[in-house]
Amino acid sequence: MALALALPLVLAPLAAAVSPPEPVTDEDAAAQVAAIAAEHPEENAPIIVMGMAAAATRDGKTFDEPDDGPDTIANLANPDPLEGMNRVFFAITQPIDRFILRPVAIVYRTVLPEPVRDGVHNALANIFMPSTLANDMIQLKPARAWQTAKRFVLNSTLGFGGLVDVAKRKPFNTPAHSNGFSNTLGVAGAGPGIYLYLPVLGPTTIRDLIGLGGDAFTQPLLLDRVSRPQVAVAPNRRTRSFVTAAVSVSTPGMVALVTSGVDARARAEPDLKALKGQSVDFYAALRSTYLQNRAGQVAALKAPPGQAPDVPEFDDALEDPATKPVGGGASRP
Repeated sequence: MALALALPLVLAPLAAAVSPPEPVTDEDAAAQVAAIAAEHPEENAPIIVMGMAAAATRDGKTFDEPDDGPDTIANLANPDPLEGMNRVFFAITQPIDRFILRPVAIVYRTVLPEPVRDGVHNALANIFMPSTLANDMIQLKPARAWQTAKRFVLNSTLGFGGLVDVAKRKPFNTPAHSNGFSNTLGVAGAGPGIYLYLPVLGPTTIRDLIGLGGDAFTQPLLLDRVSRPQVAVAPNRRTRSFVTAAVSVSTPGMVALVTSGVDARARAEPDLKALKGQSVDFYAALRSTYLQNRAGQVAALKAPPGQAPDVPEFDDALEDPATKPVGGGASRP
């Protein structure tokens, strides 16, 4: 069950890395992030902020100098203190992905035509939308909450249960956005915590793991306790705890979660292949990309309306970690 719950988060599409850009100012960096976010409003699209830390400066200081806040460089300078263990888990996971997860995703892409895959993706996004709505409201963002509610109603009715994303089309013009409990924790000031690479589940942080559990309670269509009545426990069987019963996933919910994981892995294939081909150290590049995506998403939610997000800077994800000075943004292998 934990694997199924984690698949949509862990296998979310990762953007292909590019060559490090020219030196930029903080204003230029923020403008670039805002432009990228505007170009990718679709559900689960990551906000990419890669390769600016090496040359960029802010207020006459380099980005390596510490600032205040849970997601700034002072707290992200050594995000991977368990790197040795994480690399072992990474090595264990690679053959599993190569011989099981990736082939399943390739078959999915090959067998189903693109319009069918898009319909499945839209329907899954519609199923998970209650979590987005709940966190929009918790974060006190009424405009985003209204946008999410309107999308859910339009796509559930006119969009045939979410198969067609009619909300983003004219005359509604209501684009998608994603949200989750881990984002809510970040907006409230919680830092990402220690970076973890878990077997099969992939990259995550302590904050994202806690958020994953929180999201389980905002998916009423998937939970066993809501989707079908509880059966009385036989006298000779051990009684389940409240938490175990609360997060128990229904059969339709399990199918939706696994399908979402396959769909996400299939959509991530081109970007993961490009990232692996361009990086000297695939583990370090994947870690950097994941942390930057998450930091960008939280920063965008924290930014006041009409202002560019204040995104923390990281080392270049494609740079050889062995050439980085000790104490840099990414830990040495």
